[in-house]
Amino acid sequence: MRRTLLPLMALVLAGCSRDADDILDAWKAEGEAPSGFTDVGEKLPGGKCKAGKVSGLEATLCSFDSAAKADQAQAAAWSLVGDAVGSAVVSGKWVLVIADPRQEDPSGRRINALVKLYQDKTR
Repeated sequence: MRRTLLPLMALVLAGCSRDADDILDAWKAEGEAPSGFTDVGEKLPGGKCKAGKVSGLEATLCSFDSAAKADQAQAAAWSLVGDAVGSAVVSGKWVLVIADPRQEDPSGRRINALVKLYQDKTR
C-alpha cells in the first residue's frame, strides 16, 4: 500500500504550483510576457505576494497557508482591481488579481487566457 501511495502523492504534488515562478513560467510557455514581478509582501492579508505585468496587464499572485485563507482574501483581492476591468480568482491556496486599467484588453480574451493557465497550474 505504501508503495502505491508514494507515486500517487508525487503526481498530485507535481500538478500543484509551489511558487509564483511556476505560474510565471507557465505563462511564458504559452507566449505571454510576464515582467517586473517582485515580492510585495502581504499585498493581500496573510499572503505572500508578487506583483508585476503580464502582456500589459497588471497582475498580483499571492500564496496562502491554506485554501480557507485564500478564500478569505478574495474580497480584498477585488479591491485591488478597483474600477478597472479585471478579475480576482481563488484557486486552491492561490489568489490571482489581474487588472486592465489602461483598457489594453477590451475583449477580455487575454485576461481569460491568463486566468485559465493560472487555474491549470494551481489546481
